[in-house]
Amino acid sequence: MASTELVPAAGRAPAVRRRPRAEADVHLPGGGRITASAARRLNNAVPRNSRSARDSRWSAYQDWCDTYGWDTAEANAVLCFLDDLADRGHPASTLDAHFGTLRMLRAMHRTPLDKVEIKSCLAIISQRRGEEADDPLVEPGPLQADGVDLNELRLMVRQLDRTTVRGKRDAAVLLLDWWMAGRASEPARLNLHDITFTTVKVTDPATKKKTQRPALIVKIRRSKADQQARGQEVRILAPDDQELCPLFALREWLDVLADDGQLTPGPLLRRIDRHGNIGAKAAGRHTKDERRRGGITSDTVNDIVKAAARAAELTPAPTPEERAAEALAAREAKEAAEQAATAEESNAIMKAWRTTRRAARAAIRRITGHSMRRGCIQAMLDAGNPPEAVAVHSRHSPRSAAFDAYRKKKLTWDQNPTAALGLAA
Repeated sequence: MASTELVPAAGRAPAVRRRPRAEADVHLPGGGRITASAARRLNNAVPRNSRSARDSRWSAYQDWCDTYGWDTAEANAVLCFLDDLADRGHPASTLDAHFGTLRMLRAMHRTPLDKVEIKSCLAIISQRRGEEADDPLVEPGPLQADGVDLNELRLMVRQLDRTTVRGKRDAAVLLLDWWMAGRASEPARLNLHDITFTTVKVTDPATKKKTQRPALIVKIRRSKADQQARGQEVRILAPDDQELCPLFALREWLDVLADDGQLTPGPLLRRIDRHGNIGAKAAGRHTKDERRRGGITSDTVNDIVKAAARAAELTPAPTPEERAAEALAAREAKEAAEQAATAEESNAIMKAWRTTRRAARAAIRRITGHSMRRGCIQAMLDAGNPPEAVAVHSRHSPRSAAFDAYRKKKLTWDQNPTAALGLAA
């Protein structure tokens, strides 16, 4: 080797020429940069609904800052924004949600809230919660979906024409969602290979003997409570009542897919258009993910539950006149608020409108996709199952505040301590 030849430094590999990237790097709000691919992956790590809610809250905060001359990074801007939400009649749960999002995003932008502002924000939220409790016109607390019990589930299933393709699909959606205590997104995400039919031995409570029972194992690969995608199993024993049996409903739906030549890898629950076309062949707007092009979404599950509840007359169906009156009231309130002389007058108008609307909504039953989850959990607890066992089935931590909210903290009348006083008539 000639002395003029270059020799790589000891312990270092020769430099590798990197190809240029097709997409420019993304510059972060707080400084620094990351590749476009990393930014996309970070963005997709947050569930779509959470991203939408986060973007909406930050946009509302930005609009408020622009309107009243604040900088989004300014001290106490978040505090005053939360106070303005309270003045406009938003409940404490809304303030709490905005505070969590804004606190996180301000930290990401490297303009974190200091300890004093955090404590002040929490005080504003607490004070608003007290206002709600003292308000004689509105029931305090967030508006929650009502649970669907087994008798109501039966009424909902009976509204379906289970001789049709759509009826069989919708029966599978309703029954599987209820028995797995599912979030609306969970049955929508299932693939064909995520369900397993099996037979297991269980102890008969009457005879104390082992008997064979059909069962279903559902693999949930990712959910709201499992963003790390570790995967969880839900095990369902087939009920004796065929009308309410998710195994029977699923087998009927799988027969539909087989007859259509679609018993192929992909989503378990698939789209159906008004012409009866199934899956990717169905007309209309498909999901953005090409791998799930023929599958349903959580919105589909929610729509199926709501439609079945209305058909079973468990919830009222608003008339066109009622919808028009609600829209008119909203429009008039917003127009009056815009014409108000001061921000305080504008907020008072919006608060009065929100209070009236909230009272009207609280007065009627609310059944949504979440009603299936709530109803199943409550039915299992009411049947005397240990809360720990129910929490495992519903994929909750036993100490979860969310799980505790599902429990009815009421004694039965037989357990009521006033009966022991001997004063009952």
